[in-house]
Amino acid sequence: MLHRLSLRVLPQLNAFVTDPPVRKRKRLVMLAPGLVAFGIYRLLKQVLPLSDPLVLLGLSGCISMLAAIWAYRQGRGVTLRESWRQDGVQRWVWLVGWIGLVYGIQLSLLVLAILQVFVGYDFLLHPEGPAMMAIIISCTSVTRDAFEIGHVQRLTQQEGVVVPTFPDGEVFRKWIPREMAVVLKWGALAFLLGMAGSWLLFRVGSIELQPMIQSLLVPVIVASIGLRSFFSGEALYAQHTKGRKPRTWLSSLWFWVWPSLTFSATYYLVLMGLTAFVFRVEVIPQAGFVAMAACTATLMTTYTLFLGWRKSYEEHLVVIPESLQRCPFVMGILQKSKATVPLPSLAEAKVGHVDLVN
Repeated sequence: MLHRLSLRVLPQLNAFVTDPPVRKRKRLVMLAPGLVAFGIYRLLKQVLPLSDPLVLLGLSGCISMLAAIWAYRQGRGVTLRESWRQDGVQRWVWLVGWIGLVYGIQLSLLVLAILQVFVGYDFLLHPEGPAMMAIIISCTSVTRDAFEIGHVQRLTQQEGVVVPTFPDGEVFRKWIPREMAVVLKWGALAFLLGMAGSWLLFRVGSIELQPMIQSLLVPVIVASIGLRSFFSGEALYAQHTKGRKPRTWLSSLWFWVWPSLTFSATYYLVLMGLTAFVFRVEVIPQAGFVAMAACTATLMTTYTLFLGWRKSYEEHLVVIPESLQRCPFVMGILQKSKATVPLPSLAEAKVGHVDLVN
């Protein structure tokens, strides 16, 4: 779900997708796929064994793939053929395979886990209601994200806006080997603290209450680690520039709640859904909870570390009005600068900043 975090945490992407006209159109686009998903579910529930979790997840992923293609087309603003030609096979494979299939299945597992843990509405006992909600909610969420990604792609391809961080994870994959030492340090710390926190929570209640206790309190621990790693990520770039921008307690609290706490709970519940509905573990043992907490902490800490670094990097770029960015002459200069320093390392950060300014 790094794409979702990037679209909401990084300043430029967040401004693009929360612009009032874009939000208004997005709400309209999100209506149709949900209704279509409901219709498909009603038609196929008589034919397919949707009480089987694997069948349900497969159907949800297929519907989400179709929704991703349609929503991306709406945000992109060109025909599918033209988009295929301009955007390339790699972008489309990522969109359909990751945003559509994998992300859709993750969201379905999230819905099933929430209903089981917090509502007592177990899909394995009462499949119809949870199955319908899992398909509709995942399809609608994939539609929202695919539309936003299509809109960002339209700005880059058709309007010539320079986007330093496209939310496809490419920058993240290049960043990890460059900052491997700090990534390993924070990853190991988060892994150990996640394990220790989950293990200590077993002293709070019985094994029957652990799913709810762990789901409520492990994200609190992970979010606190994530907030600290986010600040550390900001400092990674800021130490080579003019320093990190001051942050208020309110803004820190807001980041702790969203996205740090929210996505920590999301990842943890997805893992619980995977354990309960794919691997069919009826009673998760202590080792299972500890492992899920460690995985969630490691993943979220790595993501927040990167987002802090990237946010600080983007905030130190010279802000150029979009009207100038769309000028072919200015675009030529910007693209040359961007190609020169696509992702500066810590040692090159200050130099990269100067190159882009010049």
